[in-house]
Amino acid sequence: MPNKSSRALALKYAVILIMPLCALFYPQTLNFATLAFGERVFLETRPVDPSDILRGDYVTLDYEIQDIPDYMHPEEMGGGPYSNKSPSAVFVGLERDTDGVGRVRSVSLKRPNGGLYIKGIYKRMRWGIDYGLSRYYVPEGTGRDIEEKVRDHAVLAEVRIWRGHPVIYGLVFKENGGKGQGVN
Repeated sequence: MPNKSSRALALKYAVILIMPLCALFYPQTLNFATLAFGERVFLETRPVDPSDILRGDYVTLDYEIQDIPDYMHPEEMGGGPYSNKSPSAVFVGLERDTDGVGRVRSVSLKRPNGGLYIKGIYKRMRWGIDYGLSRYYVPEGTGRDIEEKVRDHAVLAEVRIWRGHPVIYGLVFKENGGKGQGVN
């Protein structure tokens, strides 16, 4: 029968082996949990004019909810777009319009107790929020067509959000293209 010291030593080695595995698989587990349990919301994309339109097999996306209206600036952030304060995490409360498109409802430095919200990183030099959703991988050779549709305001990103963590589920193309059209 093993004694206490050999069990303690075995436990130490088990922890040493398991901890790196947990750290390695945590981001993937979080993404899978978000896709499985997250709320479905559509986000309006807007055109981006990068120096190179397509880098490899992904497109660059920008979102309407990245720019926060002036009247929603939290006082804790300094109340203006060129504040010296630079918090790292912000929580943007969303509400869906009649088409299911997420619109900014509120902005806070504190995690909301409930409701639909997305966590982002505040950009200090302007009132823009980075949600980590700017890169979307596409099948080879389709990137230019998708970027053209984004320029025509004919693309919505279907996003799953779970506890503030967003994951792009796919892209949805508006019927007949352009703003104000139904989603197909």
